[in-house]
Amino acid sequence: MPRVKTKIENVVVSVTYEGTEFDLERLARLLDGARYDPDIFPGISYRSEAPRASFLIFSSGKMNCVGAKSLGDAKLAIKKLTRKLRKSGVKVKSEPKVKVQNIVASIDFGRRFDLDEIARNFENTEYEPEVFPGLAFRLDDPKVVILLFVSGKGVCAGAKSGRDVERAAERITKLRLPRGRPST
Repeated sequence: MPRVKTKIENVVVSVTYEGTEFDLERLARLLDGARYDPDIFPGISYRSEAPRASFLIFSSGKMNCVGAKSLGDAKLAIKKLTRKLRKSGVKVKSEPKVKVQNIVASIDFGRRFDLDEIARNFENTEYEPEVFPGLAFRLDDPKVVILLFVSGKGVCAGAKSGRDVERAAERITKLRLPRGRPST
């Protein structure tokens, strides 16, 4: 059996600074490269470089952090941003609460799939090749969606941990899904 390879592509986390409100006008001036136009969007858009992550920062003391390649990178980017906030005089009362919302990963199953056959034989699938070339395979445990492609590649969305991604890939592999024909 071919070895399945997974790679986390994007980690999305919500960040809450309890009891903290941000003055977005002031914060936008303090953070290099921050973009703030309240007529277009009610928050600051900010990008960190090392590690790479993007933030949407709201006056409520909440943020979304997207684009990190691991939970560790997301946490480090949040820690560095928290340090910048404190250094610039923002009253951050406690460490932020961080909650994983979504992990997106690519998967290489190392074999081709017959998506028509899979769609006919499994109830928890959706496949409309005229609309989208991938088959959506919904799993309940872990609660994720795997997009499968004829090539044997896939995308896992909705995971809450790297372990969820691994378990989802294992579940799909164990289903013994129909193989696709080799490309000519």
